[in-house]
Amino acid sequence: MSESNCRYPRNNLAACMLPWTEDFTLDESAFVRHVQSAIDGGYKCIYLMGTAGEGYALSNATFEHVVEVFAGLTVKDGLDPQIGVISLSMQQILERLALCYDKGIRMFQLPLPSWGALDDDELLLFFTTVCGAFPDCRFLHYNLPRAKRILTGADYRRIADAVPNLVATKNSTSDRARTTDLMTNAGDLQHFFLEGSYAMGAYMGECSLLCSMDAVFPKLTWDFFEAGVRKDMNELFRITQFLHHFCERMFEHCKREMIDGSYDKVFIWLRDPEFHYRVLPPYIGLSDDESRVCREVFEREFAQVQ
Repeated sequence: MSESNCRYPRNNLAACMLPWTEDFTLDESAFVRHVQSAIDGGYKCIYLMGTAGEGYALSNATFEHVVEVFAGLTVKDGLDPQIGVISLSMQQILERLALCYDKGIRMFQLPLPSWGALDDDELLLFFTTVCGAFPDCRFLHYNLPRAKRILTGADYRRIADAVPNLVATKNSTSDRARTTDLMTNAGDLQHFFLEGSYAMGAYMGECSLLCSMDAVFPKLTWDFFEAGVRKDMNELFRITQFLHHFCERMFEHCKREMIDGSYDKVFIWLRDPEFHYRVLPPYIGLSDDESRVCREVFEREFAQVQ
């Protein structure tokens, strides 16, 4: 393999979810079991509290509790834990980063503040201020439509030239033109792509996998990542097609749009029934009837796939 020119090493990034009890407090035993299973599954790069992980919804007290438990499991040699910090307030972002820093976290995931779209000057101010406040840390930008501005390769080029500790991006796009733009114009950043665009990115150069289905298909997820490293396009597109089919079959009976974690938590629950799929109010996840159908489809068609 050729020497990497990226600011951050190629990785298979595992997302951890937050299980809630009936009174919506952290189910600590289920959470610990979930995080430890990712570690035992070979993941070195593990993150918490993105959109699917409900990082947008936590009170300060719950945020601190979650970080303390997570850091206790992951801040150790050989692991690179990452915390997502989502807020409308840049001041709260800085405060939460400081809290995580004190717990030993040195890698962070940031979406843009989303009350209003940032213009070019505001965009640069955000990254230079937040990333500049923690120069010995590394930052991944979560590039999602909810922030009201999708960053292009040219945007990243301008920011990365001014912010040396911006090292990576996370993108859920399946658009070929957007994937090409990121890989071409900001190739020194490590781009993490979801399953839908990972094959395209891997064809173009070095990129990483943001795996949303590692809990339900642990071996297949690693096979997928390694196929990208090898540029094995037949295997990449075979697995891409399988995962797309899986998601269609699992949720085709759900006739409403739900918040991200509603889907991702079900993936964990399918393998660990004690990890509940409930999401924080006011959002409403799968009903008992909807989740029952998910399990029936899974057991009948997919349970044998590891």
